[in-house]
Amino acid sequence: MAVDNVQTSTKADAYGNSYTAAISNDKLTNDDFLKLMLTELQMQDPTKPMDSANMLQSQMQMSAIETNLQTIETMKALQQSFAQSALAQSANLIGSIVENGEYGDTGAYKEYFIGAVESVDGDIMLHAYEVVGYDDETSEFIMSEEKQLINFNSVTKIN
Repeated sequence: MAVDNVQTSTKADAYGNSYTAAISNDKLTNDDFLKLMLTELQMQDPTKPMDSANMLQSQMQMSAIETNLQTIETMKALQQSFAQSALAQSANLIGSIVENGEYGDTGAYKEYFIGAVESVDGDIMLHAYEVVGYDDETSEFIMSEEKQLINFNSVTKIN
C-alpha cells in the first residue's frame, strides 16, 4: 500500500510482539484505514485479539468525517452555481432603471441606470449611475457622471 506522509508509532507488548500504536496522516482515506485494519488483524497474536469494537468505532468516525468533507465540497460547488446564476440574472438589469429604497434630496426615491454587473467577494454589485433628471427634448435620462456600486440585494424596484 502506497500512502504518502504516513507516520506510524510501533510498540512491543510483554511477549515481544510489535504492534502499531499510532498512525497519523491527514490524508488517510477509508480504504487506507480498512487496509491497515486488515493488516493488523492478520498480524495480531491469536491469544490476544485486538478490540474490534474500538477499531470499528474509529472507522465509523473516519467515515463520518469523510462524509462531512464531501458535503462541504458539494456545498461549495452549489454555492458557486448559485453565484453564477445570480450573476446571470443580474445581467438582465443592464440598461434598466432601478431603485434601492434610498431617498434623494427632493424626497423621492433615487433612481439608478445600470451599466454593468460584477461579482465582488460573493456579492453581486451593480455599476450604477444616479438618474438626476430627464431631458424632455431628447426623451433621455440625465445621469450623474460618478459611478456607484449598488448591491443587487438592495434593489427594491425595477422601472
